[in-house]
Amino acid sequence: MKKSFLLIAFLIIVGLIYFSFPYYNLFKAKNLDNLDFKGSEISLEIDNDILFKDLGEYLKQEGIIKDDDAFNLLVNYKKGYSHSTLTKGKITIKREWLNNELVNQLYLMRNQKIISITIPTFRKLEDLANFVSRFIEDDSTELLSVLTDLNVSSSYGFNLDQFPCMFIPNTYEIYSNYNSIEFVSFMAKEYKKFWNEDRKLKADSINLTQSEVSILASIVQCEQSLKYDEHSKIAGLYLNRINKDMKLQADPTVKFALDMPGLRRLYYRHLEVNSPYNTYKFKGLPPGPICIPDSRVIDAVLNYEQHDFIFMCAQPAYSGYHNFSSTNYQHEKYKKLYTNWLKSENIH
Repeated sequence: MKKSFLLIAFLIIVGLIYFSFPYYNLFKAKNLDNLDFKGSEISLEIDNDILFKDLGEYLKQEGIIKDDDAFNLLVNYKKGYSHSTLTKGKITIKREWLNNELVNQLYLMRNQKIISITIPTFRKLEDLANFVSRFIEDDSTELLSVLTDLNVSSSYGFNLDQFPCMFIPNTYEIYSNYNSIEFVSFMAKEYKKFWNEDRKLKADSINLTQSEVSILASIVQCEQSLKYDEHSKIAGLYLNRINKDMKLQADPTVKFALDMPGLRRLYYRHLEVNSPYNTYKFKGLPPGPICIPDSRVIDAVLNYEQHDFIFMCAQPAYSGYHNFSSTNYQHEKYKKLYTNWLKSENIH
C-alpha cells in the first residue's frame, strides 16, 4: 500500500515537472536579457520585409540578440505573431528591453517605418503642412487644421501667432505612420531638447522669451538670406534698437504684412500698411515669426555681436552684404549710394 502511494506521488511529481517545464522555459525566455550590443539603443536598417518566424535568426546574425531560440519561443507563444511581417525600413531597439518587451515592441513596429525627414525653413505653417504631409499619414489639409487649432497650440503653451516657433528646422527620424497630432507631439519634444539650459540662459540675458528669440531670428534670416556670417551682426543691430526703444523698421516685416515676399524695393506707400507686422508703424517685435527660422539663426541671435550699430543698408553691389552705421548721417550716405546703384541697375 505504501509502495503504491509513493509510486503515485512520484508519477504526480514527474507529471508536474513535465507539464510545467515549458512554462518555466517560457518564464525564462520572457525575462531574458537577450540583447547583444552596447549603448542605450541601436538602429537597424531592414532592407526587405521579414516574417517574425524568421526574425530571431536574422537578429542573431546581425549581432542584435544572443539567443534566437528564446526569441522564437515567445514569437510562437504569442498568437498570430509568427506569420506577421516586419516591413522593411529602419527600426530602433532600446538596450533596456528584456526579451518579452523586445518581441512586443517589434510587433508594434511591424507596420511602422522610421524615415529621415529634413525640415527646411518655411515662410508659413501652410508651407510646412504641404511639405510634411508627404511623409506622414495625414494629408496637408488635415495637418494644417491641427497646426491652426488654438486648442492645440495653447496645449503646448503657444498662441497661434507664435506656434510656428515650435517647429525648428532640422533632420529628424519619425515614423511614417504618424498622424498630425503625433507629428506635432514629436516636434514639441524636439523643441524642448533644442531649448537646453544654455540657450535659455542666453535668452534670459537679452531679456527675450524663447518665442521672441525665434521671432527676431526670423527677421534676421529674412533680412539676410545669403550670408549667414552676417546674422550675429544684424541681430546685434536689432537688439540695439530694442534697447533704445526704437522701431525695428525691418523691411521683411512689411513684405510679410503685404504678403509680397518677392518685393525687391520698398516705397513709402508700402510702409503705410496697417498691420501689427509692420515694424515701421509699431514698436517692438511683431506678434509672431515672419518665417520658421533656421536653428543657426536662432543661435546667432543668442550669440549676437556687440557693437553700436543701429542702421544698415544693402551694399551697392551684388555682394549680398550690408553697410552698417551708428549715425543717421552715415546711414543716409550709404542709402544714397545704394539707391543710385539700384537706378543704374534698373531695379524697381
